[in-house]
Amino acid sequence: MEKNTERNIRLVALDLDDTTLGAGGVLSDETRRALEEADRAGIRIVVASGRAFAALPEAVMSLPFIEYAIASNGANTYEAKTGKRVMEKFLDKEAALHILDIAREEGLLVEGFIDGIPYSQRDYMEDTDRLNRTGRNAAYVQSTRKPVEDIFDFLSRADRLDSVNLLVEDPERKPAVRRRVEEEVKDIYLTTSADVLLETAHKDAGKGSALRELAGMLGVPREQIAAFGNAENDIDMIRFAGTGVAVANAAEIVRDAADEVTESNVEDGVARWLFRYLEKL
Repeated sequence: MEKNTERNIRLVALDLDDTTLGAGGVLSDETRRALEEADRAGIRIVVASGRAFAALPEAVMSLPFIEYAIASNGANTYEAKTGKRVMEKFLDKEAALHILDIAREEGLLVEGFIDGIPYSQRDYMEDTDRLNRTGRNAAYVQSTRKPVEDIFDFLSRADRLDSVNLLVEDPERKPAVRRRVEEEVKDIYLTTSADVLLETAHKDAGKGSALRELAGMLGVPREQIAAFGNAENDIDMIRFAGTGVAVANAAEIVRDAADEVTESNVEDGVARWLFRYLEKL
């Protein structure tokens, strides 16, 4: 379908990390003000994140006009204020066990999201130097994950997994691990949002799929949606929206997929785009 060039934005879908949030994962005053003005203009604001629901930042989720949150790369969609799931997809049990087996054989750690809560290996979480060395935000990991002693055993016994993330700490190994998962585990959604992560979920997950379902529920046509992102896991959402916007710091494949590129996240690119749009109303 061709995208509508006459914009009448009624819904904005926001990736958070390295898109809407600035340095250190902070929601700037400028971005907050832009979102408030968008709300006053009648635009609905939806969070669309790879994070588990319980790990979504309070600074964003406490905004009174945030109604819905797409979490875990589209595996779940929640009412923001009640935490009620309005849409859910769970990773196939057999696929999840196969992913865990691959991780064991490759000597990788994993994380898992269950009922919107992220779980990780205790000794990994507590190793701040290791987290920082591999480019993860140690404070974020340690404040959002629930620690377990044996993550493989814990996840293998879970009945309903939102997602399983493989931690590939050596970037040179990531392409080979990804190929193995793609070749051996069929009918899953596989993406990445950070150098160290390979993220898996139900085959029908993805931010784009979840946004399509939510927009249908809300009665908002895709032509009246703007979606913002920076990473591979944002591409399907950017392509679905009538106006797909990449921030300047986005990966090249994301910028190529977008209709427009705004300023970087540290330059409040989302806010600047919204202000420019609102000025034309």
